[in-house]
Amino acid sequence: MQRNNSKKAVLPVLAAVIGLGTVMSGCGGAAEPPSAPSGNPQAQTDKFAEKMKITMFNQGTFNAAAPIPSREVDIPRQMLEKAVNIDLQMTVPQGGQATTKLNTLIAGGDIPDLIFMKSRSDLAQYYDQGILADLTPYLDQFPELKKRWTKEAWEAMQYKGKTIAVPGYDNVSGIIGSLFIRNDWLKKLNLKVPTTPDELFAVMKAFTEQDPDGNGKNDTYGFIGGMNKEGVLQTYGFDMLMWMFGVNPPGAIDVKDNKPVLLFTDPKMKEALSYIQKMMEAKVVDPDWVTMNDSALLDQKLYKGKVGFMVRDARRLEPEAQEKMKEVGGEVPEWIIIPPMKGPYGDQILERKGFQSNSWAISVKADKAKIIRILSMLEYYYTDKEAYPHFAYGLKGTHWDLVDGKPKTKTLTKEVKDKYIWVDHYRMPRRGDDSEYFNFANPKTAEAFTNNQKYVAPTLPGAFLTPDPNDSLAAERVRFINESLVKFMSGKEPLSNWDNYIKTLETKFELPKYKDIVTKQFKEQGVIK
Repeated sequence: MQRNNSKKAVLPVLAAVIGLGTVMSGCGGAAEPPSAPSGNPQAQTDKFAEKMKITMFNQGTFNAAAPIPSREVDIPRQMLEKAVNIDLQMTVPQGGQATTKLNTLIAGGDIPDLIFMKSRSDLAQYYDQGILADLTPYLDQFPELKKRWTKEAWEAMQYKGKTIAVPGYDNVSGIIGSLFIRNDWLKKLNLKVPTTPDELFAVMKAFTEQDPDGNGKNDTYGFIGGMNKEGVLQTYGFDMLMWMFGVNPPGAIDVKDNKPVLLFTDPKMKEALSYIQKMMEAKVVDPDWVTMNDSALLDQKLYKGKVGFMVRDARRLEPEAQEKMKEVGGEVPEWIIIPPMKGPYGDQILERKGFQSNSWAISVKADKAKIIRILSMLEYYYTDKEAYPHFAYGLKGTHWDLVDGKPKTKTLTKEVKDKYIWVDHYRMPRRGDDSEYFNFANPKTAEAFTNNQKYVAPTLPGAFLTPDPNDSLAAERVRFINESLVKFMSGKEPLSNWDNYIKTLETKFELPKYKDIVTKQFKEQGVIK
C-alpha cells in the first residue's frame, strides 16, 4: 500500500495562480535565497539565457488548503526561478477538485507545462490521450536527477516502453505501521519480546488472561485491529499479521517462476487466516475490532492502554500523544516499538515499500527547449544539496537553522505554522527516510523510524497494474475477496470452505481472465518475459 506524508487540509482555499512579477529577495524576516546551482556560472547563464514561462499544476502539494503567497515572500519560488531563469506560475487546485480543474484546463487547450500526477493510472490515461510527452530522449542529459531516484521508482515511470514522467516524492515507510507492545506488561508477566508468530500468540494470550494491569478485572486484550469503511483490512493491523506468512489482501500480487502469483489465493493466505482465526477463538482480540473503521478509533484504544499489542503510527510516542494517554487512560504506559515477527517461511515484513505512483509529467505541447528547462528545474529542485533544506524544511531562520554546520529543524508554535503553512507547496524533495524533516521530539520515535526501515520489503509487482476497461468484474471481485477474508479470519466462514472460495473466484469472478490481464500488463512492463 502506498503511504505519503501529505498533511491534512484544515482551511478552505480557492485555487489560485501566482501572477507575474519581478524576482525579489525575501522580506518580513524571510531568509535570503541561496545562490543558484553550483557549477560554471557562465555555462548556466548561456544555457538559460532566455527567460521562459513555466506553468505548473501542483496537486502534489502537501497542503492543498494553504494559500499561495506573494512572490516577495515566496523564497522557494524565487529559488526555482533564479536557478533556471524562469517565470514560474503555479496553480494549486482545491482539495477534491484537482481532476475536474485539470480536465477543464485540458479541454480548453490550456494544458499546464508541468503536471503533478497522483497515480500511475492517471499518468497512463493522460499519456494514452496524447496529453503528455515522452521524456525518454531527454533524461540522459540529467544524470543527477536520474541518480536521485531508485531503479524501482524509475521503472514506475515507464509505460509502453517509454519513460513518461519524473518521480514526485518519496513515499514514507516505517512510521504508520509500527508494532507497539506494552513493555511494562511483558516485565510484569516475565515475558520476552516475541520474535515469531507462536511467541506472539503466547504473549497475546497472556496479556488477555493474566491481568497484566493488576486491577483484578478481566478487561485487557492481547490485540486489536480493524478494517476501513470499505471493508479493506490493510493498514489497520490484520495485514501485519498476514505479512508474517508472506501474504496480504487483493493488491498483493507477486511473480514467481515468471508467472503472476495472486497472494489472496495462495495457500499461505489460508495459513494466515487460520492464525487469525485461532486468535479470535482464543478471544485475544478485542471484540471492538469490528467497529474499528477509522484510525482515530484505534488511537483511542492505544491511549486507553487496555490492549497489549497493536499497529499504530510511531509518532504516537511523541509528547502530544503521550499527553493523550495520560488524559484518556490515566497513565503513560511503557509502549515500545518492536521488529516484526519472523514467519514460518522466513518472512520478516513490516510493510511493503510504497509504490512510486506520484510523478511529474510534462505537456506534449512543450517543445524541446521547454522540456529541457523543466527537467533542469526538477534536477535542481531534487538534487541541489544547498537548496534541499529550503524546500524540505521550510524557511531558514523560521523553520530551521544551521547548528554545527548541519540543518536543524525547530519546534514551531501554531501561530508560526499557520503563518507559513504555504511552504507545504514545496516540500516534495524531502526524503522519505529523513528524520530531521519529521522533527521528532522523542528520540525513541526517531530510533523506531530508523529501525523500522530494516523491515520494509520491496514493492510487489502488482503495484504496476492499471485498471483494465474490459475487466467489468474488477470492483465486485475485490469486494468478494475482502468479504471472504474477513469471514474466514473471524470464523463466520470455516476454512474448510477455502476451495469453494477459490472456485467462486474462478467461475463467477472470472479469475483466469484476470490472470491473463495481469500477465499481459506484466509483460508490457517487463516484469515477466
